[in-house]
Amino acid sequence: MHNELIEKIKVQKKIPIIGKMSSSDTINTFKRLISRNFIIIEITLRSAEALETAIIIKKNFPSTIIGIGSIKTMEMLKEASKYQFDFFVSPGLNESILEYSNSKNLNFIPGISTPSEIMTAIEYEKKILKYFHAERNGGVKSLEILYEIFDNIKFIPTGGITLQNYSNYLDLPNVISVGSTKF
Repeated sequence: MHNELIEKIKVQKKIPIIGKMSSSDTINTFKRLISRNFIIIEITLRSAEALETAIIIKKNFPSTIIGIGSIKTMEMLKEASKYQFDFFVSPGLNESILEYSNSKNLNFIPGISTPSEIMTAIEYEKKILKYFHAERNGGVKSLEILYEIFDNIKFIPTGGITLQNYSNYLDLPNVISVGSTKF
């Protein structure tokens, strides 16, 4: 990932995620988040119109840093990457997608939940990973253990992150940001 983007993520600390909703609800949620001074927002590809809506938002809010989430296939990444979004996020790890993202120099954040997946991501020179589903995979305690083993890897936990628990994650030395639909 590009250092400038990493620094902006570290500063914002909380990445709002816009999940499965209608196009108008996505646009309204995006505008609400912008009004609350969020400049980095992830829009997931979890509805039929999500990509088209994200393209419209990108066009109308060019200074906002927009990530596209829920990338599950190579086809999804290829299609989304045509539109110059700022970063791409996957809920899991796929070596073909890792190869492609590296070959195209994309800001790609693969999702992991196990040490083996972390080791695979490291093989593809990924140092920032989505930890998903954070709460169901041991939460803060698991990330503390992972830090003992992988002290050079940084995480963006998502899944079960709430207004009540997000600061516990941000207190960890291996967490640069958290993502949630609750922000």
